[in-house]
Amino acid sequence: MPKRNRRQRGNGRPREGIQLRTPGPLAATGRTGTVRWRVHVGSAVYSAPYVTDGTVYVTGRGVWAVDTADGSVRWTNADAGLTGSPTAAGDTVYAAGYAEYWGTLLALDAADGRPRWRRRMRWYSFTQPVVASGLLHYVNGSRYLRTVDAATGRRRWRAKYQGRDWGTVSAPALSDGILYAAGKDGTIWAFDPATGKVRWKQRIIGRCPATPLLHDGTLYVGDGLGPDVQALDAATGAFRWRTLLDSLGSIRTTPAISGNTLYVGCQDHRLWALNATTGAIRWHVTTDGPIGSSPVVADGTVYFGSDDGHLWAISAENGRVRWKVKTGGPVSSPVVADGVVYAGSRDGYLYAIEASPDPGRPLP
Repeated sequence: MPKRNRRQRGNGRPREGIQLRTPGPLAATGRTGTVRWRVHVGSAVYSAPYVTDGTVYVTGRGVWAVDTADGSVRWTNADAGLTGSPTAAGDTVYAAGYAEYWGTLLALDAADGRPRWRRRMRWYSFTQPVVASGLLHYVNGSRYLRTVDAATGRRRWRAKYQGRDWGTVSAPALSDGILYAAGKDGTIWAFDPATGKVRWKQRIIGRCPATPLLHDGTLYVGDGLGPDVQALDAATGAFRWRTLLDSLGSIRTTPAISGNTLYVGCQDHRLWALNATTGAIRWHVTTDGPIGSSPVVADGTVYFGSDDGHLWAISAENGRVRWKVKTGGPVSSPVVADGVVYAGSRDGYLYAIEASPDPGRPLP
C-alpha cells in the first residue's frame, strides 16, 4: 500500500496543465438544455435511472417504468425500491425494495411490473444489483456480498467482505469475469462471480469507498471520506497510482472515463479531470453545490448533477460549461441513451433532456 501524503500544498501530487475553472459565460447567461419531458414519480429520486428498449426504469415512490418517447407511465410498483437504482436483464427488472421492518429483493415483469419472485432481507439495500450469466449479485447493510439465481431468487453463495460498520455501502461491479466489492473499511475484494472464491483483496487509502469504475484493465475508486483517487490493476489489485486532490471534500460517486481522461465528482462542489494513466490533475470546474452524482460522458460532453439543483453539461476536453438545466432539488446520477440525458431530482421528477452541446429552450 502506498504511503499517505500529508495533506498540504506543494506535496508533489501530480499535475498536468491544470486549469482552475468556475462556471463560464454560458452558465452565467442562464442558457439551458432542451427538456423533452419530465414526469413526477411520487417522491424524491436519489439514484440513477436504467434505460433499455425504449423504457426508463427509475426509483421514486416505488419503481416506475416510463416511455422514453413521451414520458408516459407504463406501470409502477409501489412495493419496490428505496433509493437504489433498478436494473434490467431480458424481460425482468430487478430492484431492492422494502417491507415493514424488512428489506426485500424483487424480480418484476418488465411488461407490467408484477413480481416474479421476492426475497426477504434483514437489511435494506440502497445500491443497484448486478445481473450477468443468470446470476444476480447485490449488497445491503450487512456484512455479506450475496449472489442468487436471477430466475428464481434462490441463494447460490455469499461472502463476508465487510464488518457492520457505519458509512455508505457501494454497489458491486462486474468486469471481464471478475466481481468486485468495496468494503466500508476500505478493502477492495475481487471474487469469482460463479463461486464466490476470493481472487484477491487490497486495502486502499480511505474508508467507505464509492462504487469503483472498471475500464480497460484498471479499477478506479474514490475515498468516500476524503479527496483521494486511486487506480488499481483490475486483475491483481496492484496499485498503479494515487492522487490526493487539493480539496477538503470527499468522493462519494463513481468516476467516468473518456479517452485518457478520468472525471471525478467531489463534495467540494467541483468536478475534477485527471490523466487516467498517471493520475495527474488536468483541470476542474466548480458548481454551486456538492456533487453527489456520478458523471457520464457522451460525444465529448460530461453530464453530471449537483446539489445546487442543476444538471450540468460541460466540455470533456477543457471543462467549459455548455449548458445547465435547473430543477427543484439536488440532481442524481444521469444516464445517456440515444441522444437523450435522463436524470432524476429530489424535486420528485424524472427529466429527459436533449444531449446536445447547443443550448435550447428553457424549462417550461
